[in-house]
Amino acid sequence: MLDPIATWRHAVVLVFVLAGPALALAGLVGEPDRPERFDAKQVTVQPDGEAGLRIREIVDQDFGDEDRHGYERIIPDDFGAPTDVTATSPDAPADLDVTPLGSQTRVRVGDPDSTVSGQHRYELAYTLPVALFGPPELALDIIGTGEELETGRMEIVVMGLQLDRPTCSVGDFDDTGGCRLERDGDVYRAVIEPLERGDGVTIGGTILGRTDVVDVAVPDVPARRASRSPIPLAAAMLGIGALAAGAVYAVSRRVGRNEVYAGGPADAAFGPTQAPISAPAVLTPGSALPPPSPAQPEVAEAPAATRLVADEQMDDLATIEFAPPAGVDPWEGAVVLRERIDDETIGAWFSTQAARGVIVLDRADDDVTMRRPPGRADGDEGPSDPLRQAFDGREEIRLGSYDKRFAEAWVRVRTEQTDRVLERGWWTRGGPRGSSTRGGRFTVFIVFALVWTIIGAGSLISGMLGLIQGTAGAVLFAVALSGLAAYALYRSMLPARSAAGSSVALRTESFRRFLQASEGRHVEWAWERGLLREYSAWAVALGAADAWERALSSSSVPPAEMHLGTGPLLVHSMGGSFSSTHTAPSSSGSGGSGGGFSGGSVGGGGGGGSSGSW
Repeated sequence: MLDPIATWRHAVVLVFVLAGPALALAGLVGEPDRPERFDAKQVTVQPDGEAGLRIREIVDQDFGDEDRHGYERIIPDDFGAPTDVTATSPDAPADLDVTPLGSQTRVRVGDPDSTVSGQHRYELAYTLPVALFGPPELALDIIGTGEELETGRMEIVVMGLQLDRPTCSVGDFDDTGGCRLERDGDVYRAVIEPLERGDGVTIGGTILGRTDVVDVAVPDVPARRASRSPIPLAAAMLGIGALAAGAVYAVSRRVGRNEVYAGGPADAAFGPTQAPISAPAVLTPGSALPPPSPAQPEVAEAPAATRLVADEQMDDLATIEFAPPAGVDPWEGAVVLRERIDDETIGAWFSTQAARGVIVLDRADDDVTMRRPPGRADGDEGPSDPLRQAFDGREEIRLGSYDKRFAEAWVRVRTEQTDRVLERGWWTRGGPRGSSTRGGRFTVFIVFALVWTIIGAGSLISGMLGLIQGTAGAVLFAVALSGLAAYALYRSMLPARSAAGSSVALRTESFRRFLQASEGRHVEWAWERGLLREYSAWAVALGAADAWERALSSSSVPPAEMHLGTGPLLVHSMGGSFSSTHTAPSSSGSGGSGGGFSGGSVGGGGGGGSSGSW
């Protein structure tokens, strides 16, 4: 699709439109809020098998006035991905969803189709399979420093282990002490009352041996409070917020309309002075495969007329083309479609270099290396070439961990892409400058900062003067919240493509549709014409790599010719290796994943993570 982030923008703006009424229902606007918190937690720890630890969490969670699906737990996988996960609740839905998220696991308890509010109890149990593997030390993060909710009473019980010099630390990352893990009969117990938001807890000690596991009494359920009705003001805020966001969208949509050559899809894609293309191709089983469309100039000379078309209407002018636009690199096609330069377009640049044989990518298990092809010397690149900067005299680069020279080359590619597309003349207003991933994240950050500044100021005014307790103040707040969010998200619609840019975008989208709908015979057709590596690079650039790989697997092309382990598709399948090579690791600790598993300070163990609601 020509505007792949439109749905994302609408969804985010909708969140902000709904945020005003939600804040009113929560009491931040109108009445004092009832904040979400944990009334209490009891965490029991006991050995499980040779090297595992079985964790049970009794969680008394108060969702306050919020409507939530249930309890959420994020668990780092440094002691292995949690196994044997179970969950129950006496008074709330307890459907269980366990989802791997790279180096951590997300556990959700609750019904995705219904919500709850107020106070509820959950019991979650899981095993960390290699927590006791190695030295006889217990070094366990009970909760990481990323916790966003206060816990009224945190109780930790260790049983089945005999410990020497048991330790307990609470506070910020690397803090020591602040709590005590003491012998209490047959168990070790620590109680923290309260556990402030943002504080982590780590326990440790030397394991001298194992003891019998005893029953630990489940704490009583905290007293329940009566729920209160939501305030009617939310409906008015919803309506006025939606109108404000809609007005911003309508203006942005009109200002950001694209020039296209007047006429039908063929004229829009190739210009009225070019020979018309055939009717749109439809990929159906058994359909004939036409040869690639003849190469066309990028810009039609002296177009007779142009018209203005909104972004979402561009899709109607695209067809299906069996060849990419001539004279356009895959990453350029991605930029002109998505109107932004980010890590995906930079990765597409590296994929294109692999397709052209400028670099060779090799995969062995989970390791990826990037090297020059045989016979290519260090001086073959110009002095400013990003690859020269990346290799810097080396024969190969092992991807998967941060590499400063590779990261600098990554930034250079971004700069060169920005300069290149500006020279193309594909936009009459705006363009992808400043539309990088970093810039997009910064924009969203600014929106959130403004929103919470307004919330903070509003809360202060509310406390001192009571100005936003009434209808007028709440409505103004809804207008500001929705309008600012809509402007920040829809301002990316303001760039307007020129007729030449629209032509390239339409031909690129038409080729993307071919890649997305391809079957094995289409792969064979490309292979017979020596286009397989080029088409693979385009599939990576246009987000069609998964579909293209499926077509590859169903084709009769010899596996060695597919280049799955050495070619441009590696940039897609091993994207994490590229990301970690150009992204500097964070120097600060959070979330409870530790460094060294010492167990003596907060964050110095395994496990941990964070908890909350969803």
